[in-house]
Amino acid sequence: MLTVAHSMHSDHDMMLVLLAALLCVFGSWVFTNLYRHALKQTPRQALLWYFMTAVTSGIAIWCTHFIAILAYQPDAPVSFDLGLTFASLLIAILGCTLGILIAGMFRFWITTIIGGVILGLAISAMHYTGMVAYRVEGMIHWDENYLIASVVFAMLFATFTLFFGAQNGKFTTLNMTLTFAAAIIGLHFTGMAAFHVTPTNLMAGHSNPAEFKLLALVIAGTAALIVLGGLFTYFIENRTRMENIDELRQARDEARNASRAKSEFMSVLSHELRTPLTIINGYASFLTNLKGHTIAKLKPNEPITKVHFDDLGDQTERYGGRIKSAGDHLLTIINELLDYTSIELNSIKLNRTSFQAGDLLAELQEQFQGLAREKQPSLEIEFDEFNVFADRGRCKQILINLLGNALKFSSASSIRMRARMIDDTCRLEVEDNGCGMPAEDLERIFQAFIQAETATRSAEGGTGLGLAISKKLAAAHDGDIGVESTVGVGTKFTVDLPECASVIVAEKALAAA
Repeated sequence: MLTVAHSMHSDHDMMLVLLAALLCVFGSWVFTNLYRHALKQTPRQALLWYFMTAVTSGIAIWCTHFIAILAYQPDAPVSFDLGLTFASLLIAILGCTLGILIAGMFRFWITTIIGGVILGLAISAMHYTGMVAYRVEGMIHWDENYLIASVVFAMLFATFTLFFGAQNGKFTTLNMTLTFAAAIIGLHFTGMAAFHVTPTNLMAGHSNPAEFKLLALVIAGTAALIVLGGLFTYFIENRTRMENIDELRQARDEARNASRAKSEFMSVLSHELRTPLTIINGYASFLTNLKGHTIAKLKPNEPITKVHFDDLGDQTERYGGRIKSAGDHLLTIINELLDYTSIELNSIKLNRTSFQAGDLLAELQEQFQGLAREKQPSLEIEFDEFNVFADRGRCKQILINLLGNALKFSSASSIRMRARMIDDTCRLEVEDNGCGMPAEDLERIFQAFIQAETATRSAEGGTGLGLAISKKLAAAHDGDIGVESTVGVGTKFTVDLPECASVIVAEKALAAA
């Protein structure tokens, strides 16, 4: 070890040695990341990454060796055999490829050892081929002990490197980087300690040309660019893979949420359909047996009088009214389902006409006045005098959904509907002073099959499609629906429909003419 250290200090240009060491450590770190990334891929994808790892590491190893050779300062002129020097590069790349493929593709402890031995032999073969290409004017002799030690050192540390690569510990990357760098640097300088030159003509103070330093810098720069290219490819692919994983995870979560929402919706829907159907069947059964029940209540030989017919008519009217109410509720549910399906298929058609916003609000106030009295809140309207150019039926449907939700769910004492003109935008508002909604619910209430309250907690039920339909109807008008809510204070829904002013209507009518 002292001989190796003495050789590094006395026979080498330490600036170039440091440059070679830095390149070696950087190349080893890139090799570590590329190899560990390849281990995580499918066999077909991994093959390409193993080749990239081998080429990158082979070039880094060869450049480290060549710069370290240029750092060597014998007391004699030197030159290089270009053919053998290039051959040493090919040996590094091919040997790394074979060792990495065997260790990475099979992943058994025996194949890891075989791959490590081949990788160490490839480093050794590259080094000593390069040394044969190193032509110096002098007598050369080798210390066999250091030569054998350098090869064993390279094989041992290369094997440790691949074993570390197969692990997933906290310091795996650091351990793999350091052992691979040790394999390269240890092999080279132990091998150089085995190399001795006796100049044929002693030239004291001889040093190699200054151009060798420039050549070393060029090689180091070129190698760094190539290694950075491999590292850049790894970062880009890894980032793309992580983005794909995030997208897949998000799609999975959305699919789960959609599946859960649809399951909840089917539970709600079965309850919503079963309730009116039960009412319809029950009262229809009463009507079917009403005559028989009435006759059964008569005393023997008691004649049927007008009073009996009046009682029978009153019961029939009462039962018929409840059947109609349940049927209307059932029809509303079915219409919501059909509307949502139609909108999802992009088959919605708007029949735009000009109408007074105030007339629409007054109509809704009259329609919901009875329900408002049952629920206790006061129902008020405020509006400016202007025309709306939109589908009146669809605008009414939007407001019915918003107003119905406010009456059913808000527990409000006051509900206001407003219609205002803001520039060329018609703004319709439904505001209550009820229980309000938490912020997290505001982001999801416009999704299909979603309610701020689950069916088990809400006595009013509902399909959870009203707001989703309203959102899409507003979007069909090139508008939107917004919501503001504070728990315990109240909720305000805002519907913005652009290009609804009477002047716009006049312009469109003029253009049509």
